Amino acid sequence: MDAHNNHPSQLAEFILINYIAKKNVKGMKITVAELIRVAVEENHKGTMVHLLDMPGAFTRAEKPDDAIAKVIYEARMYERWIGKTHDKEYEFEITQRETTNAQLDDGDTEILVSRDKDLDLNYFQQLKMLALKSAKDFQKLYDSIPDKECDDISKARTTFYGKVPSNAKEILFHVDKVNAYYLSRINMDFTGDKNDLVANRIHILELIESNKEVMKNPIIFIDNEYWTTAKVLRRFVWHDRIHARALYRFAVRKWGLDHICDAFNFSI
Repeated sequence: MDAHNNHPSQLAEFILINYIAKKNVKGMKITVAELIRVAVEENHKGTMVHLLDMPGAFTRAEKPDDAIAKVIYEARMYERWIGKTHDKEYEFEITQRETTNAQLDDGDTEILVSRDKDLDLNYFQQLKMLALKSAKDFQKLYDSIPDKECDDISKARTTFYGKVPSNAKEILFHVDKVNAYYLSRINMDFTGDKNDLVANRIHILELIESNKEVMKNPIIFIDNEYWTTAKVLRRFVWHDRIHARALYRFAVRKWGLDHICDAFNFSI
């Protein structure tokens, strides 16, 4: 499957969905709940929940119960984003729980989830398509913003990585430039001099796929955090998503729902 020309419906078929549908003797469809496996990352500053079979999907809140309560809504948003719609019920299972040192209250994360440890060709192709789709959809959202230098005054603060980007132009720049940081975590260099989020993402995916050592998905410990190639690919989607959500919410408040492209299906 060509990741550069994927259609949302093709992508939906490619995502691993854990549900069973059967028919009874009268032909009525009986749908068994879809199982959502989650990893809970927590500390005294907050909680982030990662949906393991929906790479990049997450919820967060100050308290674990509040973050977990958002999982089903996040799952529905994510599946609509990849082109999959249904009326199934959901169940979720916490399969991993870890305390980390991340600034969770500021939207940071550092957990190495269980799925980050394995990267077969099938999973790589899934992550590759998601990472590219995410970049393209972020660009669509950005392009729909009427005034790309209009500041969200609620973002006028600093955080663990410095000044919080407060307008669309700054957010796009941040999302694009962080790619080089992620690649450095797996000992790869990237300048990102094209100043084009989608073009840079395509280039990055090509570099990863052509590097035999990187494709072996080694576990690397750097700056007190564990990384793998699979984690980097997941983090592309996660990072796009966390900033796209904030940008979309601000833009809708400022210019209205009808004027902003909901490329990530945040308004289900």
